[in-house]
Amino acid sequence: TGNTAGDGNTIHTVNSPIDWDCRLGSWMPRKGSFFGDFSVPECNLCPAGYYGNRSGLTNSSCDGACKRGHFCPKGTAEPLPCAPGFYMPVIGAASAESCLPCSPGTSQSTAGADRPCDACPPGTFADQLNATSCTDCPAGRFCPNAGTVQPLDCAAGQYQNLTGQAACVQCPAGEFQPERGQTSCDLCAAGGYCEVTDDCGGGFTPCLAGSYNEKTGSSSPDACQQCPPGTSSPIASAVSSETCARCRAGTFGGESGLSECTDCPSGSYSNRGSHSCDECAAGTYAANPGQGQCV
Repeated sequence: TGNTAGDGNTIHTVNSPIDWDCRLGSWMPRKGSFFGDFSVPECNLCPAGYYGNRSGLTNSSCDGACKRGHFCPKGTAEPLPCAPGFYMPVIGAASAESCLPCSPGTSQSTAGADRPCDACPPGTFADQLNATSCTDCPAGRFCPNAGTVQPLDCAAGQYQNLTGQAACVQCPAGEFQPERGQTSCDLCAAGGYCEVTDDCGGGFTPCLAGSYNEKTGSSSPDACQQCPPGTSSPIASAVSSETCARCRAGTFGGESGLSECTDCPSGSYSNRGSHSCDECAAGTYAANPGQGQCV
């Protein structure tokens, strides 16, 4: 079956191969010359990147290269799966450090993955390496595409009150939002209106001088009421008809919506709140514009 060379440390097999009874994850040739302490024989460990899950293995390839999605340190009996958040697309990985992390915008929830990680679906994101799951986009933000790394703020004039959304919502008519990344819109204030347009994003538009709006939630410029003839208002974004002041004597307001009244010309006069001027009576005069009486 075999003999000792005489030095106590060498065995030469002659006719019969030796069965070393190696444990799993190791190997030993059955024929040839062997050196060492044969009172407690030690088999060779399968090298890193290989595995051996059978006994009686006789070469360093053991049972073959480590499987995809796994890694095999030295002496591996069963390949170890790459952890969730990692993957290994090729055979022969030797350590956990060989597993590739999921890139930002992707995730992998299962162990032993052998293909690139899954892109986060729209409405979710992953902003770090080796993510095991994607995170819902927070309220006030949106994740428009698959593979989003960072959520985007809703633009001014838009909002999003739900999580996990791929788009924001335009502020409805009568509401506005001047800030980015908001979860609601504000009711349009008195003194103006809020139209739904892509250009202004539903922003607040003040009523012009000579007009006012006492109501909140308006969505059209028609909501701004003009000061009546005989009055004027220099104030923009006015919230009350009380800002429409009667034209002083010597001036007139011939139409509605005036920001200021007009002086009566020379030779004429007007009383307070007049729509027009009157000519001076015979024998009287008004030498300067804007006089309230003739003398």
